[in-house]
Amino acid sequence: MVGTVRGMTTQLTGKASFTSWDEEPGFDSGAPVPRLARATVEFRYEGELVGTSTCHLAMHYAAEHEGTAVGYERLEVRTGDGEEGTIVLRSACQFDGEGVDTTWTVVPGSGTGALAGFEGSGGYHAPPQSTSWTWRLDREG
Repeated sequence: MVGTVRGMTTQLTGKASFTSWDEEPGFDSGAPVPRLARATVEFRYEGELVGTSTCHLAMHYAAEHEGTAVGYERLEVRTGDGEEGTIVLRSACQFDGEGVDTTWTVVPGSGTGALAGFEGSGGYHAPPQSTSWTWRLDREG
């Protein structure tokens, strides 16, 4: 472990994977691009934070498999020290044939338990068709 969530930790890392994806088109399933959609996505986290999350995304498809998304993700996790906490991440994503690039910022004041007062940013790159990928969350301050 790089360190604990409280204190001088500068970076937390681990692996993440999708556990479910429920996407609804904003118009209809046959809508041409560009189009809007919304998705509820659940993830599993392993590493220095262990737990699950639910993310709500608003998506814009510029082409059939290319676009952007924004949303909020609530993580319910345990730290390497066994302490529990929650945190909300604001997500900005870009996706195409090369995968998904997501950047996060912690929503100020959203942390509870072991993550109370946590501020930071991070993200991940998920290659196409991947079942898991490396995530990073950098503590600020």
